Amino acid sequence: DLCLMFGNNPAETRMSGGGQIHNYVDAKNISHTRTICIDPRYTDTAAGREDQWIPIKHGTDAALVAAIAHVLISEDKVDQDFLDRYCVGYDPKPLPASAPENGSYKDYIMGTGPDGIEKTPEWAQPITGIPADVILKLARDIGDAKRIYITQGWGLQRSANGEQACKAIMMLSLLRGQVGLQGGGTGAREGNHSYPFQRFPKVPNPISASIPMFLWTDAIFRGTEMTDLT
Repeated sequence: DLCLMFGNNPAETRMSGGGQIHNYVDAKNISHTRTICIDPRYTDTAAGREDQWIPIKHGTDAALVAAIAHVLISEDKVDQDFLDRYCVGYDPKPLPASAPENGSYKDYIMGTGPDGIEKTPEWAQPITGIPADVILKLARDIGDAKRIYITQGWGLQRSANGEQACKAIMMLSLLRGQVGLQGGGTGAREGNHSYPFQRFPKVPNPISASIPMFLWTDAIFRGTEMTDLT
């Protein structure tokens, strides 16, 4: 029913022959899926094919998602069965005893968490530059759609705290129970294919330890001190 793109612009960022923009145009011509592009720029991916372009201040996607989540929760448009069965942390019920009081995602969105701020569309308006009524309509579009394809470009996480924006966007797919459904998805960047070509041979890597991707800056500045635990 709905395709939602956050900063996703394959027409410009992947024009080397990956086929994403061709697949997008072909699928849209067949299914006539309503498409909304959320991006600071009016991109070549939109280019008149989109049903709605929502310009947003750079780096404020997480605030927009929080306001959308507030509407979904307030208007009972979340998939509670999916959240209860597959997710931990949405509300206090499945949280371990060691979790902070009022530390759930729902508490954060509804203003009952530590910061005490209710993440309403009115709250998000000055942060994102998107009028509250536009956020409200967008949230209701998401809440009313039966099948929602949410995708994001990699530019979002290439800024300060960018990984938080990526995780925030993926929360929309969880809130609406779209993970694992045909035509749905996780809310991450699209693409799950490979092309046969020759690569340079790899030499054996004697290091088997790994770190979370958001600590890559630590690996640069204090790499000689880091271990697989710290």
